Order: sequence, then C-alpha cells, then structure tokens
Amino acid sequence: MLGFAALCFVVLTRHHWQQICDDAFIAFRYANHVAAGLGPVWNGGEPVEGYSSPLWLGILVVGRLAGAALPTFAGVVGVAGSATCIVLAQRFALTLTQSRVSAAAACAAASLLYPLYFWAPAGLETTWFTALVTFGAWSLIVPSAWRWPLAAALLGIARPEGPLLACVLIVLACLAHGRVAWRPVLLSLAPALAWLTFRRAFYGDWLPNTYYAKATGPLLFRVESGLKYALWALCLLAAVVVASWLAGIADRKIRCALAFLTVALGVVVVAGGDWMWHGRMLLPVLPSLVALATTGIARAPSRRRLVLALACVLAGSGFLPGASLLADAFAGRRLLPTAYQEGTMVPAALAAARFITAKYPSDALVAVNHAGALPFALPNPALDMTGLADRHIAREVDGGLHHKFDAAYVLARKPRVVVLNTRIRPGAGGLWYHAGYWPGETALVAQPEFSAAYRPVEVFWEWHWQAAADNFIVLFERI
Repeated sequence: MLGFAALCFVVLTRHHWQQICDDAFIAFRYANHVAAGLGPVWNGGEPVEGYSSPLWLGILVVGRLAGAALPTFAGVVGVAGSATCIVLAQRFALTLTQSRVSAAAACAAASLLYPLYFWAPAGLETTWFTALVTFGAWSLIVPSAWRWPLAAALLGIARPEGPLLACVLIVLACLAHGRVAWRPVLLSLAPALAWLTFRRAFYGDWLPNTYYAKATGPLLFRVESGLKYALWALCLLAAVVVASWLAGIADRKIRCALAFLTVALGVVVVAGGDWMWHGRMLLPVLPSLVALATTGIARAPSRRRLVLALACVLAGSGFLPGASLLADAFAGRRLLPTAYQEGTMVPAALAAARFITAKYPSDALVAVNHAGALPFALPNPALDMTGLADRHIAREVDGGLHHKFDAAYVLARKPRVVVLNTRIRPGAGGLWYHAGYWPGETALVAQPEFSAAYRPVEVFWEWHWQAAADNFIVLFERI
C-alpha cells in the first residue's frame, strides 16, 4: 500500500505539474515588491493587503531573494506540501490504530485525493495550509507539548481564517489534553498577534482586504452558496462521524479533532465557498477525514467494516480522480492546458503584458479584471477592478466575491489602459468588445464616459478553457 501511494503521488504529480493558477501571481507581485524594497504593497506607495497568506508570502520572498523563478519555486514547494499531507495522514492513522497496515491504508487512500495534486503546483498556499490543518487535528490526538502550539502558531499567519482556527485549536487542545500551561498558549498566539499589529500599523486595518472583497455579501446567500460548494465534504464528515461512533472510538480526543475539522469546514460554508472548482477550500480537511475514516473502518466490528468502507468511499467519491484522468496519468500524458483552473489564460495574459510594457510608459495606470499574471508581468501600477487589491471597491461596494465593482470609480481613476475580456471574437458584428464576461466590465463599457474617453487597441489575445471554449483579452486606451 505504501508503494501504491508513492506510485500515485509520482504519477499524478507529474500529470498536473504545469497547472498554475492566475491568482497565484497576486502573491508573486507582492513578493517581487518586497524583494525590491517596496514592502508588501500592490503598487508602490499604495499599501493594501490583497494576498491571502502572510506565511506563504514570506516563503515566496525567500525564493525570490534566492533568485528562483517564482512560478517554478512555488510549484516545487507546493508539491512538497502535498507529500507532507500524505505522510501526516499516515502518521495520524498510525497514532489512532497502532497498526502499520491501517496506517498504510490511510496513506494509500490519501494519495488518491485528486485536489491534492491539482492544487500542488498551482502557486497557492493550499497544500501547506492543508498540511497545517492536518497537523493541528493530529496534535489533538497525540500527547505532545509542542505539536499543537506549533500548529496554532503557523495557522495564525497561514490564511485570513487562520487566527480563528488557531484559537479554536488552543481551546480544543485544553479539552483534549487537560489543563495546559500559559506559556505555550502565548507562544502559539504570538505570530498572529504580531501580524495583526503589523497589519494595523502598515495597512491601517484589522482584517485583510481580501476579507472585505470576498466574505461581506449577504449572509444567507453566502451560507447557501457555501453549503452547495461543501456538499461532498459535509457528506464525508458525516460518514466519518458515523464510522467513529459505530466503531466505538469517539473518545474525547477524537471528538475534539472532529470539532476542529467541523469548524474549519464551517468557515468555508459561512464564507460562501469558492468560485474555483476542484475543492480548493475543502482540501484542508480531507487528509484528516481520510485518516479518521480508515481508523473507524479498521476498528469497527468485522460485520460492519464493509458497509462503513462503502459509505466512506461513496461520501468521498467527489474527491477521487476519474477513470479517464487515471488512464491519462498512468499513460504518461499531461493534464490538458484547457483543463487548468483558468485554461490557457495565463500565457495569454503574459503576452498581453509584454505588449503593454512595450507600448506604454511604466507609470501608466492599467485597470484589470484578472489581477494575476498580467499585472505581475507589468512594471506599471495596476487597478484591480474586482477589489481584491483595491480598498475602495472591497470596503465601500456592496456584494460578495467577484460581485463587487464600481465603474464610476474606475473611470475617475483615469487608467491609461483598460484590460477587458470577451467570449466573442473582437470585431464580430462590428463590435470590439462584447458584453457578458463579467458584470463589472459590462457596467464599465456601458458608461457614456467610457465610450467618449477610450478607444479599442486593435490587437487581442485568444485563450481557451473547458468551461468556455473561446475567450479573448482586449485592450482599450485612454484618448
């Protein structure tokens, strides 16, 4: 089973290796600015916290200062994170079962988690945040004076929801292990408190800008969207709870671990889930649930094992690779570029950035919807029209994730170049831009001032995606 896990890891990692996410380039841009001495800013002299993970940003800065190409460096570190998750699942199960066979089974099962491979090379903090959540759940099971404080300390600076998870982990550690000393509690909270102090002093806020941009829509809408997004993970959590109860292993420590995973999953639900497919925000709880499911099956009475195994496999089937994907991977084929999270948008955006760099001065403001690869490759200041890296849109516009935009504000900033997207070839029907890609772009082009002040640049870049075959990047310049 360990050999099977190693084989799956190598084959599936190779299959997904070139998959990179446009959002990763947001943190890459910040890392470049830190390495250049500008500080963690989106534009020079414009402090706004538009990245999701201070810990991941620090790792990227180290790679940048070492001279590494950030996309490759982030991919290598992400793959190391996915390997760590599989190892932690094995250690988790071994602690619970004291059986190397059961632990190997958990390792083999974790090696089949499809999101673990899809997000490993994507350039995001996903796999290492998953490793921290798994390590935190494991620390509630194993008696240790250092594991849970370390997990809480790193969680506090790993994601916007990290400080909440760190506090929950500390409380559950007290319940799982009995009374704990104040020193490890203070040490575990120190990184989050230090970053909170820095955020308030440098950015002028208590919460990151990404929180305001993503998680401030109507609560009912967010919960409904989050429940739909997290359905498969909630089913797997329910199956694990039932398996633990039927196996008679739901002792205090396991209940604490399940409570920690439930809170982590609940945060995703309340935040409204995620627009990205492939379980990016659900992955952090999956290795721990796999270890707990394996333990429940192994320690259940023999007459119940088959039923519990089938229930857990069915509940977790939403995170298993399909037969065609496995066939392609074991045949040595790579994931098709159109199956990447944003298809072939990243190379098209980089080509557009090269054109803008050559045609316009470096101080020209460029307004963008996809604030990833394109602004990363620009020396120019960039205006993020979705609000992830813009304070006004994130805080003063109603709506939730990617539903915030302010056309009048964008026009008031007078960007020299506006980057738009369309799914109809430019020029068709006598129009260079066709509405329907994103409401914020449509609202901007509909403004009379836009038609009066901007004209199309007669060049475009085509990219393809499995969700929408033809897509085009177009430019408008200020007259």
